[in-house]
Amino acid sequence: MRQIRLTIWLVAALAMIGAAAPASADSNSILNDVLHRGSVRIAVNTGNEPRQFADENGNLQGYDIDIANELAKQLGVTIEFIRTDVAGRVAMLQSHKADITIATFTPTLDRLKTVAFTDPYTTDVLTLMTRGDRKDLATLKDFDKPEIKIALGRGSTAAKALAQYVPHATVVELPGLADIVQAIDAGQVDATCSNDGLVAWTVKKSNGKYRVAATLGDPEDDSIGLPQGDFVWWMWLNQFVHQINADGTNYAAWQKWFGTEPPAFVKPPPKKPS
Repeated sequence: MRQIRLTIWLVAALAMIGAAAPASADSNSILNDVLHRGSVRIAVNTGNEPRQFADENGNLQGYDIDIANELAKQLGVTIEFIRTDVAGRVAMLQSHKADITIATFTPTLDRLKTVAFTDPYTTDVLTLMTRGDRKDLATLKDFDKPEIKIALGRGSTAAKALAQYVPHATVVELPGLADIVQAIDAGQVDATCSNDGLVAWTVKKSNGKYRVAATLGDPEDDSIGLPQGDFVWWMWLNQFVHQINADGTNYAAWQKWFGTEPPAFVKPPPKKPS
């Protein structure tokens, strides 16, 4: 599994830097701003069921939304959700319009040049979805042709995986899921590639209209993204991630939305003594 995680020596070094900084430095942290404001601004995507989506009343629901609500509860603040697309996640953090993003956000070396990440709270596996009647697309090899068009949301890390596993396929970038599904239905593209949760959810609701075709590689980590250069904020968020992974909170959310076993680092609730 590809993981980008801070090593002990780096954490220690950052802690030493923080200790050497003036006492007033903490007041400049986003954490202090959030507590003073009484709200945390969280950038999320919609149309990514069951992770983040708007229900029939326009209210945000999903696994990542539950994680966001727990985070706000632990901070003792309310949430200001900022809806953005896949490509907009980095821009929201760079411009400080959002304090964090919780939106199926995979740490990559390229993204780490401009934004920061916590340790992972979940994983996802990139999965190809096509129409149920496309019997010609039965294996991963069948997608590796120039005439096969695979639609992606703009800014998706799936483009890199497709270049590795089906380098001859043609990648078409579209604004979001609605546009992708419309293009598949119209025959303008042959498939899409997204996280396994979204694909499984879409296939399940389609009554056979779509199907899972293949997966690409190992699971990818998903983390909370934040602006660079704020060790105090990162330290609080990272501890939050470790806490929900260890105390059963994340496990319960995963079971609620996916109904399968989560990644190994997400622990089940501690057993009560009999």
